[in-house]
Amino acid sequence: MSKTSTKKIIELKTEMNEEFENAKNYLDEPNNSIINNILNYSKALSVRKSKKLEHIELVLN
Repeated sequence: MSKTSTKKIIELKTEMNEEFENAKNYLDEPNNSIINNILNYSKALSVRKSKKLEHIELVLN
């Protein structure tokens, strides 16, 4: 079994922390295309009450 120096452990830990922070920042913000897709879907969605059914959902595209 090889020994790992304290300096090497600190370097690895620092590198892992930086990678984690970068991944966390990446997950915080969705792409603009995703936001536009959701907004366009919500604009095209029509939900109406029905006498015979509870409600009807239509996508108007």
